[in-house]
Amino acid sequence: MTEFSGPVLLTKSHDFLDFDCGKEPLNTFLTRHALANQANGSARIFVGLHNNRVVGYYSLAVGSVLFDEAPERMAKGLAKHPIPILLMARFAVDKEFQGRGIGKGLFKDALKRSLSVAREAGVWAFMTHAKDDDAKALYLRMGMQECPSNPLHLYLLMKDVERVVSVI
Repeated sequence: MTEFSGPVLLTKSHDFLDFDCGKEPLNTFLTRHALANQANGSARIFVGLHNNRVVGYYSLAVGSVLFDEAPERMAKGLAKHPIPILLMARFAVDKEFQGRGIGKGLFKDALKRSLSVAREAGVWAFMTHAKDDDAKALYLRMGMQECPSNPLHLYLLMKDVERVVSVI
């Protein structure tokens, strides 16, 4: 019997070296850099598993957007200081498992985790930097908004995250 589980933090005991989402930079990140980033504290990598095989992942890191570079809606009502964000820096599903709802589940989990962080620390928005137009289209379908300054940067204000989580 096969079993899906997660998302959980990536560990070296997970089977991830043959991960292939069809996008080499995302494969390379997972197989060569993810554990190091997690060990040095620069990101946390959460994985969905089929038995022990990684079938999808996303990474979260904290960041900020300069006030003058933020979309108007993001900056509205804030002081002219960097705006704290939670960045979903990487997001991918293995080709063999695409189209099964795993990506939607991982994205929803990332949003829920961002809400949890925002309840404990100052986080104004959830952001991602789409790697290409296909990724951008996916994020737009998930309810994210395009940043006018860079069409591949997408965001959700934390006040909108709960609404989006409820419809995913």
